[in-house]
Amino acid sequence: MRVKEIKAELSKLNIPTRDLFEKEDLVKRLLEVRKNGRNLENVREPATSSSTGSDVLVAPLYFANMDSELKVAAVNMDGGIRVDPSDQPYATVEFEVTSGGAGGNPFKLRLLLDTACSGFVLRPSVVEKYNLPKISTPVTMTGAGGTVGATGLTQLSKFSLGGESFGPLPAAVQDIGALPSTLDGIVGLSFLGNFAAVDMDFAKGEISLHKRCSTIADVAGDRTLVARGTMDLIPQLGIYTVEVILGSRGPVKMLVDSGAASTFLNWKGVSDLGLSTSDNSFLQRLSNPMGAMGSDNIAMQLTHRIGVSSSLNLGPNGGTYPGLSLKEAKRLKIDIGNIAILETIKGHNVGGILGIDALMRATCVRLIFDGASKEILMYQ
Repeated sequence: MRVKEIKAELSKLNIPTRDLFEKEDLVKRLLEVRKNGRNLENVREPATSSSTGSDVLVAPLYFANMDSELKVAAVNMDGGIRVDPSDQPYATVEFEVTSGGAGGNPFKLRLLLDTACSGFVLRPSVVEKYNLPKISTPVTMTGAGGTVGATGLTQLSKFSLGGESFGPLPAAVQDIGALPSTLDGIVGLSFLGNFAAVDMDFAKGEISLHKRCSTIADVAGDRTLVARGTMDLIPQLGIYTVEVILGSRGPVKMLVDSGAASTFLNWKGVSDLGLSTSDNSFLQRLSNPMGAMGSDNIAMQLTHRIGVSSSLNLGPNGGTYPGLSLKEAKRLKIDIGNIAILETIKGHNVGGILGIDALMRATCVRLIFDGASKEILMYQ
């Protein structure tokens, strides 16, 4: 098969290929996917969402891209900042809602998998389309742009994932125009945090939800554990940070954010890496004013960039593991600027956001929420 044909088949199976650059690696991933029973003949069968026993639920992990033609106006846009759609795919899951809408018919919701969102969010258009209940009690949410505002509330009475039913689950109602238009909302830690551990297996295109840490097996396949870090909770937001070591520099404390398309640093993070604006050999000034935009549609200006081409490791165990390799074409570009959400939590000494572009350079990422120590593990 040609490279183009291999990529096309993997794409139809919702398996990412952006982290693969050699034909040998593409063939290996396709064979692994076929070995696990996924092919073009059965990809749409219900069996792709199944339970693998009472202790772990397994469901497909889908990938969504921003529409390159989609233009989202930032709330604070004054013409001085350009925000380009990212070509980085977002990791998503699909809920099958069996009860909750007034129509009575089941429907599916495609949701961004966001480890830096403490709750569950649905677009207003989804609430209207499926006639979901409108609860008068307002809730407050903090967006990536640093805004804090009240929003409406709805609820899913019953839904399924991985062959198991859940509910009820409250959801905030908020516009998420800065995310792919194919997404109906965001699922965060109010759901994911109920499990002992969550595996995002990017190579297989699966998410595994573990009910008990005592029954968690090592990640299957010829994977190597390359990084392991302790996550710290930020109580005011209900989300986690981890110490990140870039090459031999750091650590810098970063938000673990699978809902961010890119990885970012603020100037505190740059300082934590031992760099300054005068380090021209490391920092590159962006030629045009550019920006990033969170789900709250607030643009944030980015002025500099660094490229990391050696490794990414996690603390405080950085010396125990080799780190996630960023060599050759896996080089990680990190943009730098004043990120509003980090300013909101500056008392926690957070210097950056570890986004899905970094996480997907691993074949699998495991988040452990149970027990005294919350951890993130990376396999390659």
